[in-house]
Amino acid sequence: MKVLVDATHEVGRRTARVLNAESAVDYIGLWHDHEAPRRPRSGPTTSVEGYDIVVSDRLEHFENLIARAAVEGIPIVLWVEGEDLASGPTNAPVVTGANVGSALTVALQHHPTAAITDDDTYTVAWTEPGAPLRNGHPVAFPDPVGMSWAKRRGDEGFVAFRNDQWGGAVVNVEGPSGNRVIGVADHAAHLEALVLAATVLTVADGGLEPAVQPASGIGERLMNSLRRVELDFAVWRSSV
Repeated sequence: MKVLVDATHEVGRRTARVLNAESAVDYIGLWHDHEAPRRPRSGPTTSVEGYDIVVSDRLEHFENLIARAAVEGIPIVLWVEGEDLASGPTNAPVVTGANVGSALTVALQHHPTAAITDDDTYTVAWTEPGAPLRNGHPVAFPDPVGMSWAKRRGDEGFVAFRNDQWGGAVVNVEGPSGNRVIGVADHAAHLEALVLAATVLTVADGGLEPAVQPASGIGERLMNSLRRVELDFAVWRSSV
């Protein structure tokens, strides 16, 4: 598999390194990165032709890249949400929101320990860069993030802000069979890169409709890919 990586900041660069360690990836093209050294399995490129999938950590102005991929019928994975993409290519999947807040929090709900049923209630929380809150909803993330104050964001869950290098996500399930907590914590940019790379592997496996769609919609399959990229899960379970 040949992957084209459009890396505009650290998340994309780390994503390229994660994918480079995957045996299924034969070559990584670095989009318009003229400073990238040519290596046996990676190098700079200015063309999407010949690639099997495109991934970008670009925050905006990604329409040109999507258009180029669409001409070749190549799936594309975006780190950012897809609110501005009401329509898109009809000949290849465009998967948006491949990040911790949108995709990882859903994938954690499909961890075997979660085993969520209709009788359970659950909440999800994640971190984002920003000034830490002084009060709010308490969330216990795995170390080194630890206990943090968070605030609700719509129906999506709770977000806690960090002004350091760490990030995390957690799902807390409560029900008749006891409490289950599944969480992750890591260097924030590396955690985002793991999620982005895992989404690439999931999309590359096929089976998605040729349309714009959120990465949260492939949460169960994404959980399997997160294991492939060796994301470590912290799990706690109580007895009834």
